[in-house]
Amino acid sequence: MCNIDEIMDMLDWNNSAEIQQRGIEIAKYIRSINAFVLPMNPSKSVWENCAKILVDKPDEILNPYLFRLLEWIEDLNWPGALIVLDRLKKFTETEMLSFSVENIVRIASATNNSIWLGNLSELLDNENLIPVLSDDTLSKLKKHYNN
Repeated sequence: MCNIDEIMDMLDWNNSAEIQQRGIEIAKYIRSINAFVLPMNPSKSVWENCAKILVDKPDEILNPYLFRLLEWIEDLNWPGALIVLDRLKKFTETEMLSFSVENIVRIASATNNSIWLGNLSELLDNENLIPVLSDDTLSKLKKHYNN
């Protein structure tokens, strides 16, 4: 079995597709996923593959990382952001998701980050999320919702 540094090296987009896929397959057996959530080291060159690892995790595993996953979609040009966004749209534990969305929307609003609010508004595609959001958050997201 490889250690996390070796796995991260394999996930780098500069490697062959085979090496990257091997890293993804090995990473599926890692219990603690925190290393794959917006990893700061070595660089963004592993983010896309880290998102591919996270997308298959069940809601209960992702719950502790929701805040960081929502930070990931601040910029949809970041590697893996669209993968993370699509996964969050399918999130079924909407009570937990709403708690994190409420806090992130406050931050995005306070910093006048309309792009992030627009990205967050795409979570309204998850119809089960809508009833558990506060009226204030729902109103802020609907202003940016284009679907």
